[in-house]
Amino acid sequence: MTNYLELAQLPDGSIVLRRSDDQDNPIVRIEFSNESKDFLQGQELVVAKEMIRAGIESVSGNVSDVDEFFEKQRENFSKKQNTVH
Repeated sequence: MTNYLELAQLPDGSIVLRRSDDQDNPIVRIEFSNESKDFLQGQELVVAKEMIRAGIESVSGNVSDVDEFFEKQRENFSKKQNTVH
């Protein structure tokens, strides 16, 4: 099974970014106030996606694909040598 990132709206209205194989542990959770929801008129997922993209771009430069960003971060992390004493 391929592991990928998904943006999902939960029954409580919050929006999470999570790995497809780990739905119980979101990477990011976004909750909009009722006032914000009224203003966004059902576009919460679109705004959440752009919020996540902006956050990633602010720390790593231009990112066109959120999945690609997290995969590169995972690869870089796994290449680091770990020493146990």
